Amino acid sequence: ISSLGTYSVPLILTDADGNEFSYTASMTLVNDTTPPTINGLRDLVAYLGGSISYYSGVTTADDCDAGVTLTVDTNDVNLKKIGVYDIIYRATDAAGNVTEIRRTLSVYEQEITEEMLYERIDPILANIVDDNMSTKQKLRAIYDYVYENVSYVSTSDKSSWVRAAYNGIVERSGDCFTYFALAKAMMERVGIENLDVERDPSVVAMVNERHYWSLVNIGTESDPKWYHFDSCHLNDISRPWGFLMTDEQLALYSNQRANKDGITGYFYSYNNELYPASATEVITAVYP
Repeated sequence: ISSLGTYSVPLILTDADGNEFSYTASMTLVNDTTPPTINGLRDLVAYLGGSISYYSGVTTADDCDAGVTLTVDTNDVNLKKIGVYDIIYRATDAAGNVTEIRRTLSVYEQEITEEMLYERIDPILANIVDDNMSTKQKLRAIYDYVYENVSYVSTSDKSSWVRAAYNGIVERSGDCFTYFALAKAMMERVGIENLDVERDPSVVAMVNERHYWSLVNIGTESDPKWYHFDSCHLNDISRPWGFLMTDEQLALYSNQRANKDGITGYFYSYNNELYPASATEVITAVYP
């Protein structure tokens, strides 16, 4: 197996009585040019003077079985100083093919708890919702607040939705994960059933962009009515897009929106087998 090419391989099968059967198979030897994959990566968080497990939940895979070496470059990390640091995961297979993926490690002075988050959220909710509102009205108040009070920037700390929601209130800026997290925190606080949705990882790998939003139930437990809820600012469509959208509306939008490389159909691509289908009645009749 030292030279590339296709070879005949004789196979001889012998049973317990000594009967033989021969068969000729072929084996093609090619160069391994496919890099390994790294799975389970996420942005990490640590606290001053603490420790961090860089490999927890991280796995590798390769199309050959000779083994993969995984390393993490943490040269820029200082766990004794508050900041956001780049870490680089590097997977190398036996043929020397390399995959590198960059993630961030955020070092904070203290952990952000749900109690700390809700101390910030409760006064806001007291001003925008009340018990006389329907679920739909509460959701619209949450949608409007998040849309109006968070300005879009292209990055955020994605180590936890609690911290992202807290940062959204304090910093009043963030990306789609911030919008998703702050809306989720408010929905949780007022008791609205919601599910976390994110772009399919295989699509993320293709377009190098993540996106997060929610499915919300405006019906009851016995008669659920699920709709998509996305309060993030999108540069080609304005409010109230994202407020209680159907599966069909999201698919239409995805098919009409192209990224910088001309790829369409990716924006709201998710594993819909994991989620209930939306209701079909259109509530927000906006483009598309």
